[in-house]
Amino acid sequence: MESKGSISFLNTRNKKLFEAGFRVLQRRRLTDKKLLCLPLVFLISMAGTGLAKADPFPLLSEAAIPVRLPQNVLLIGIANAGPRLVAVGEHGVIIYSDDNGQSWHQAEVPVRVTLTCIAFATPEIGWAAGDYGVVLHTQDGGLTWQTQITGTQVNQLMLADATQFATANPTADSAQRALRRANIFMGAGPDKPFLSIIATSPQSAEIFGAYRMTILTSDAGKTWADGSLQVGDPVSHNLYDAIWADGALYIAGESGTVLRSADGGKNFTLLPAPSGTTLFGVLDAGGGAVLAYGVAGALFRSTDNGQSWSPVNIAVQSNLTSGLVLKSGNILLASETGGVYLSTDHGASFSAVASQPMGIFGLAQAANGDIVFIGTSGVRAVPLSSLN
Repeated sequence: MESKGSISFLNTRNKKLFEAGFRVLQRRRLTDKKLLCLPLVFLISMAGTGLAKADPFPLLSEAAIPVRLPQNVLLIGIANAGPRLVAVGEHGVIIYSDDNGQSWHQAEVPVRVTLTCIAFATPEIGWAAGDYGVVLHTQDGGLTWQTQITGTQVNQLMLADATQFATANPTADSAQRALRRANIFMGAGPDKPFLSIIATSPQSAEIFGAYRMTILTSDAGKTWADGSLQVGDPVSHNLYDAIWADGALYIAGESGTVLRSADGGKNFTLLPAPSGTTLFGVLDAGGGAVLAYGVAGALFRSTDNGQSWSPVNIAVQSNLTSGLVLKSGNILLASETGGVYLSTDHGASFSAVASQPMGIFGLAQAANGDIVFIGTSGVRAVPLSSLN
């Protein structure tokens, strides 16, 4: 049940995740303009050969290019698959390590889009997701991946669910809002990323993303359902991270959004916002506490199921982008400028420890206890003792 890889909405995430979709749309527009300049006879001949029906989103059907040093590319999410570590990043790169992060190998991936998040239900069964609403599935611990759904199908699920809801509730304002939202998604195409995954079991997963995008499966991804209507966020914020804590599911997102589900992710209730600050992550701090962290060092703690939040002092001004609960129960937080912060009291206080020479977007603990950081310069594995 991992869900890592939060990145600054104001900086790297904005650039790497959201602009990626717009770049493809811009290429499509350029292609359309070029076609208008071609002779009519050539366009007719193209139609006759089927070439005119080019894939408008080729990155969803092109395999990731093998990289000589894949451990050095921009990486955004990381998860444990048993003793194996698996990380995802730009250009569809997925890498894995079987020696505690010392060496890495590139997996077989059928897409070339940026991947933002990854989670495993078992050492073998996992999901990865990212740009254009793509969701990948593995049954061999991350060595090979298959596409299960893309943003095109996600938008169709959303529209079908909104239409059904509006038919059953024709006078409800919420139904009309849902229908308008779904039609906006359909008109925009598959240009929005998924950002976080909860893998509950080999059969069940829930995936969250930009503008309240939510889908879930209960049959290992053979079928997916839209879940956005069950996320009680009428503004449709970006949902950056999700975790289990004390039997409940929590989501952290844009503009201080925090949601909680007490029924296994079927319905989410909007909680009082810690502040208006965007939150990139949420952690089960242990001892009945939950942490939420984000922009400009924002860090908040709740001990009453998210009904109230207290600020936690931490000596950082940069964005807190990722966090990890260690096997010992201690907590690490990391920033986009390489800062690392340790708590030994369930998140009540943090102290700075050895910083890393890169922007950090995710971290995991290897089987031997080492801490593996991922980010702007790829992978860096360090002994846990160096962070005490």
